[in-house]
Amino acid sequence: MVSFKTIVLTTDLSDNADAAVPYAVELAKKWGGEIRLVHVVEDAVYYANPAATEGMVPVEWMVANRKSREMQLKDLAAKLASKENIAVKDVLLQGHAANVIVDYAKMENADCIVIATHGRTGLSHFLFGSVAERVVRLSLIPVLSIRPHAMKH
Repeated sequence: MVSFKTIVLTTDLSDNADAAVPYAVELAKKWGGEIRLVHVVEDAVYYANPAATEGMVPVEWMVANRKSREMQLKDLAAKLASKENIAVKDVLLQGHAANVIVDYAKMENADCIVIATHGRTGLSHFLFGSVAERVVRLSLIPVLSIRPHAMKH
């Protein structure tokens, strides 16, 4: 029997990622499940923006960046749990986002992954790729991918 008790909801902490939230919430409520709100700090982020490290030693910037993201994630999880009256666990991971998300879902015996896409096309898609696309290809469990601009209709 299909059930959705453990739902991995990914977030890059952007407004774009918010489009996936209602879907994960609905699944959690319908099945009495728990949301694992997952954010991955990509290793490449630490080197992508030299201006962000101005005046800071790179290691200090990495620690501050990770701490900031951890606080944002905890706050987001707490607000979601309170607002929707569901169990939400915040999970901060590091590495290559698609691989880490799929590995975490497997390790936790998750029932599905819910992820927003960025809808990149052309050169932007070629250069940055799509985490959602890679998650869909790698995952052995169902993946619900949400296109944020489709939500505005």
